[in-house]
Amino acid sequence: MKLKIIIGCVGILFMTCLSEPAARADTPAFASGGSRTNQPPSFTGTKGWAFDNTSPSSPGNYVAITQLGVFDSLGDGLANAHAIGIWSANGTLLASTTIPAGTAASLVDGYRYMPISPVLIPARNSTNYSTAITLIAAAYLTGDADDLVTPNGVYGVGFTAPVFPTSYDSSQSLGFYGLGSGLPFPGQHFPPPEGEGNPPFLEVNFQFNIIQVPEPSVSVLLAPGLLYLFLRQRHFSLNKRV
Repeated sequence: MKLKIIIGCVGILFMTCLSEPAARADTPAFASGGSRTNQPPSFTGTKGWAFDNTSPSSPGNYVAITQLGVFDSLGDGLANAHAIGIWSANGTLLASTTIPAGTAASLVDGYRYMPISPVLIPARNSTNYSTAITLIAAAYLTGDADDLVTPNGVYGVGFTAPVFPTSYDSSQSLGFYGLGSGLPFPGQHFPPPEGEGNPPFLEVNFQFNIIQVPEPSVSVLLAPGLLYLFLRQRHFSLNKRV
């Protein structure tokens, strides 16, 4: 009987290990589309964009954001350091870091990145439609030397599924911004600073991978099973003593 119980426990633990998500390489949210030489809007504040995780919500498909980055148009280093953050739709800062001036941050496809502790973004569905929106933005100064050209907008730039930019509402304005020093929440997007049909501010990017979390969690299912096996073994042991 003890052998059967041991074999059962090992089997459950083995299946749990198989269910753990495999590590994957980080992927940029979108590929660099180059830049346009027209002067972008210049102001002191944050500029960025909002997005959805469009994965099927079952099983739990999470976008794990692992790195935040800002655009380095020539790839020759940033003139200034830039604070960058990600927020939930209600304005809660989920994570932030600073991309240093120069070439210290890693350069990937035109963007300089710094790692963060992974932030999990759930798939958007009918129950969390308004809360699953996430925003990313970086701080710039008026006339910032790092923002003299405009990274190409949505057109011609491929976003990596399941990340997809969203406008929040019917305004169709995809560029989000916040005014002021520091790292203000980019909660404004109307009126759009670039005029009608405002594209997202692609000065910012992030890297991510996908994590699948079984629902309900395998660990939750494992606990009562192990408890049952423990109590069953204890029952047999007590009966033998009697």
